[in-house]
Amino acid sequence: MVVQSNATLAARRDAGADMLLVGIEVAGELADGYVAPGQYVEVDTGRGKGYFVLAGGVGESRWELLVRNAGDAADALHLLPLGSALRVSMPLGHGFPLSNARGRPLVVAVVGSALAVARPVMRFRIESGDARTTHLFMGVRAARDVPLSDEVSAWREAGVNEVLCLSRTELDHDRAVLPGAIRAEGYVQQELERAIDTLRVPAGALVVAAGPEAMLAELRSFGAARHREIEVITNV
Repeated sequence: MVVQSNATLAARRDAGADMLLVGIEVAGELADGYVAPGQYVEVDTGRGKGYFVLAGGVGESRWELLVRNAGDAADALHLLPLGSALRVSMPLGHGFPLSNARGRPLVVAVVGSALAVARPVMRFRIESGDARTTHLFMGVRAARDVPLSDEVSAWREAGVNEVLCLSRTELDHDRAVLPGAIRAEGYVQQELERAIDTLRVPAGALVVAAGPEAMLAELRSFGAARHREIEVITNV
């Protein structure tokens, strides 16, 4: 099937954890529509359609997507020749209003491939000089399942506080991966609540989250109950 093109498959590289980082060239109004981390797009490859979070810098003309090989559109992005025509939507959703986080601690809570959301946020916070008041909680089964681990390590070196939330049997595995991150047993939302209770994450923090709906629902409920301590936004 031929799609009416407004974008081009421009690049892809191994991101680790059985994922690829895919680059798509766009221009004009499309590029201008990417205004906040957490926005996402629909991609029509001609072999299927799928929704993907924008993982590159806000406003850039090369969109980046973190893609797991699952589903028609994702499979096509893995296999189509570079230079292939694509049809993409305008960026969707409001994303995360990072201006609300100026001068206050920020928590980014993500699971698996939703790390794509964290990528532009971390760039923004590091460039703004706010790395040391930024906390990243990542939920994966094992440390080797963290995509873009070299970039995640660089965020920590820049000052970001990182917590790997892992299953019990994987806590001591793959110690060479993200050796500077705190390792914790259990789900992201559970560890984040413990961190707030013990003041590892200070009161007044803004929490932005992306991942499974069950996790997001728990965080919204927790945020509503503790609204004087934290603010939770999950509107990706």
